[in-house]
Amino acid sequence: MSTAKQVSEEPATLEVVPDVTPEMTPEATPVASHPTATALPAGIAQASQPVFDWWMHHWMDASHPLTRLQCAWMESMLEAVEVETEFLNACAISNAKVWSCLADTNGLPDVASLHSCYHEAARDMADAHLTRLGKVAELPEDFQQRLWEEIC
Repeated sequence: MSTAKQVSEEPATLEVVPDVTPEMTPEATPVASHPTATALPAGIAQASQPVFDWWMHHWMDASHPLTRLQCAWMESMLEAVEVETEFLNACAISNAKVWSCLADTNGLPDVASLHSCYHEAARDMADAHLTRLGKVAELPEDFQQRLWEEIC
């Protein structure tokens, strides 16, 4: 399916200034010393319109798939960042649990409570890491599916 059909219905047009001869003005930059035209005469603009339309059609047809592929890649990158953010959030929660056990206002906790607190935090971290690995394993498949959807 051609993506050029999805471009807005109004075709782009060249600016035409009727009954105006082009004024030649020198470039302000020292790099180019060539004069440039500020307006196109009506005859040149009308004669160039089919070529301009043809060029716009093929330019949009060629660049649009690359844009869609980049968008699919960016969506996959966003999912990867979200997975890492969820894992870092789980790390912060586990750290807060351990810190609350250590910072108990009743003095130093006994060995059994520290042991249970530490093992609960370690279990939470292991669960978060396994969830992270499962989601990361799905990312390449999701990316492949997005690519095939954009290509086909």
